[in-house]
Formats: sequence, C-alpha cells, structure tokens
Amino acid sequence: MTAYVNPGIITWARERNGLTIEELAVSMKRDPDEIRMWESGGRTPSYTSLEELAYRHFHIPLAVFFFPEPPDIDDVVNKFRRLPDFEFARLSSSTLHIIRLAQGYQESLAELIDPAIFGRRIFLDLKTDGLDATQLAHNAREYIDVNIKRQFEFNNPESALKAWRHAIESVGVFTFKDSLNDRFISGFCLLHEQYPIVLLNNSNSFTRQIFTLIHELGHILYQIHGVTDIDEEYIDYMDVAEREIEVRCNKFAAEFLVPTNDFKKELPLIERVGLDIIPDLADKYSVSREVILRRLLDYGRVSQEYYTAKSLEWNRDYLRADYKERGGNYYLTRLAYLGEGFTRLVLDSYYQGRLSIEELGYHLNVNSKNISKLETYLER
Repeated sequence: MTAYVNPGIITWARERNGLTIEELAVSMKRDPDEIRMWESGGRTPSYTSLEELAYRHFHIPLAVFFFPEPPDIDDVVNKFRRLPDFEFARLSSSTLHIIRLAQGYQESLAELIDPAIFGRRIFLDLKTDGLDATQLAHNAREYIDVNIKRQFEFNNPESALKAWRHAIESVGVFTFKDSLNDRFISGFCLLHEQYPIVLLNNSNSFTRQIFTLIHELGHILYQIHGVTDIDEEYIDYMDVAEREIEVRCNKFAAEFLVPTNDFKKELPLIERVGLDIIPDLADKYSVSREVILRRLLDYGRVSQEYYTAKSLEWNRDYLRADYKERGGNYYLTRLAYLGEGFTRLVLDSYYQGRLSIEELGYHLNVNSKNISKLETYLER
C-alpha cells in the first residue's frame, strides 16, 4: 500500500498561508511547475518535501496531507476567544503552531478511531448542572477510579503524571505534550464532540503539568476551550462569567488532587508544625506547593494576600529559572509527547490494514523508518 497525498490539501494549505505558487517555489527553491504538478495530482512530493511543506511553510501536521478534505484547524483565535486580548497577543507563532498541531491530532483521531471502542467517556457521562466544583471533582475522581490510597503510592511526580494521564485517557480524554517556547503557558485543551484533548507544556515541572491536566479536564467537563497560564493575573481581565469559569476550574483541580475529606486529616499536623509542612504535603499528594497553599486558603489557614504573594513568588521564580532542553532517548520523548493511548490506537489502525507504514508515520509525526523502534519502547 502506498501513501496517498490529497493534492487539494496542498492547495488549501498554501492559500491558507497567503502564498502564491511562485512565492512558495522561491521559498522552497523549486520550479513553480513542480508545485503545480503537486497540486494537480500529477506528481507526489517526496517525504522530505512534505516535511518541509508541513513544518516550514504551512505549519500543519504531516497527517493533514492525507485527509479527504481540509480540516477545521484555522480558527485558533475563535477557539480561545475567552482570553483577554493582551494574553492572546503574547502567544508566539510557535505556540500557535502547536495548537494547530494538536488540532491535527484531533483530526487524526476522528479520521482513524471509531468512538464505539470507548465504553466510558467522562465528558459525556458526567453532568455539571447544579454541581459546585467540589462535588464535580468528587464525581470525577469516582468515575476515573483512582482512590487516595493509590495516589499516595505514586513514587514521584513523574510517575504520578503518567498515572493520571493513563487514567484520564482510559475514560476518553486524550493527552499530549510538547515543549512550548511560551513558558508562561502551562497547557491547553480543545473540545470535540468525540475526541477532546489536553496538551501539556513539557517545559513545566511534573507537578505543574499534573495541575494543568486536571484544570483542563475541568474545562472539558464545563465544555470550554481553555488555556492555562502559570501566572493567573490574566483572570482579573476577564468578564465576570469567564472569570467564574477559571476560578471554578482551579477549585475543581485543587479538590480533585487534594480531596477535602482527606486534607481535613492533615489540619491538626499543620496547626502543630506550621506552614513549613507545605513541601512535605506537596510530596505526599504529588502536587505543587501552590496546590497545598490553595487548600490552606480554602480552610482559612492563610490569607488571600499571603496566598497571592507566595503563588506569584513561586511562579516568578520558576519563570526566571533557566530551562535547559534535556537530552535523552528520542523514542521515549516521542511517546511522552504523543501519549500511549493515541500511539496504540494509531498503531492498531495500521495493523488492521487501514494505513500504510508511511501514513502511520505521518499520523505519529515520526519518520516511517523509526516506527519499529518506537513500538519497541512502547512495549517496555
């Protein structure tokens, strides 16, 4: 089986980026007639040319070239219209590209996966009407079925993040990661009637990624596209209704990760030891210090002023810290970015004969010659 490139997608992507054939040809150092051949279907671009088109010129996932029709991945501004203008304006082109990449993952899911394979989908089964954030968090934890004993068994924040991702993917919400240049963005979610997704900023600490994952799950349950910022000052610039949603999602995440019924048991120890106990409690629950501080605020153990000052201090310390891209295993990194759930489902489509090896590589954004190695690491 050979991969079929939809020539109409090439035309759509070129026009979407405001390029003429001649301008694209100059940028690619190609003959314009060659590009006309690609767009007419008279010739198929090489893998290298498709990569160049996708990532350098069109800013779309490779998989989009094989869709039967252009996907709805243009309306990035509209999806996040809840953000204040200044917050959206500071998103870099790199972050906007990753948002489009995430939309491409959704298109891959819609193209390849039958939603009937999921027996349980939290975003369809849980209702939010009449529930406060505390009750919704309680219901979500029961639905996902990770009790507090299991949470306390997480060895470290990295294993905790993997466990939460697996649990949430098992109830129909796919999770992805990428390294965002805009380090103030912790992640975002994109709604879909069948395949809502969360993408986390891999540049953040694992505890920050955990909170973002649950915060964005709240957005999905409330049916709101969301972007999570490390510094929450932008919330003050939202209108009353939008601000209420963000506050509610913060409360949802804090209650989900540090449930009231369990945290009450910690209060006598906090009274004896004082606020120096915060790092130990953060380790116990595999959350950030800020989440514990948020719980203390809920119980009136710290003032709003203290909470605001400390959370800003911790966040600004984080933003000032130099982030160095870590080396490591390429295949493990790709699996972390794609998520095991998505990777396995796309591989299943390949083994069912629905994809060629080239198309499999395009959907996973991995060169087809590396698929076997990627799969080896998936099974470890």
